[in-house]
Amino acid sequence: MEFEYVLIFIGIALALILLYYGFTRFIKNKDLKQEVSSTVDIQKLLEALGGKDNITAVKSSPSKLTVSLKSHEKIDVETIQALGASGIVEGKDNLSMIFGKQSVLIEDDLRKYL
Repeated sequence: MEFEYVLIFIGIALALILLYYGFTRFIKNKDLKQEVSSTVDIQKLLEALGGKDNITAVKSSPSKLTVSLKSHEKIDVETIQALGASGIVEGKDNLSMIFGKQSVLIEDDLRKYL
């Protein structure tokens, strides 16, 4: 009778070990990377910034996107605000736009087009 309990215990332990290793191998081999992009229309943003030839550099912080520009004459502030910027600050050579959490994603998307 005790021998049956020992066999049942060993069987359950082996089943748990096999499930654990099978599950961890499945997770390691599964491609969990997902393509994440911003919800902002990058083409419209590029046009509002004066085109990709007008942009010299792009950088972001967790809430702000900063773009270095050749010229401020071609900037369409209304379009940038319509795309979701809650604030815009014009500097001498750059333009800072507050897009919140989207800023880093917008930077990544802009770099693909530049």
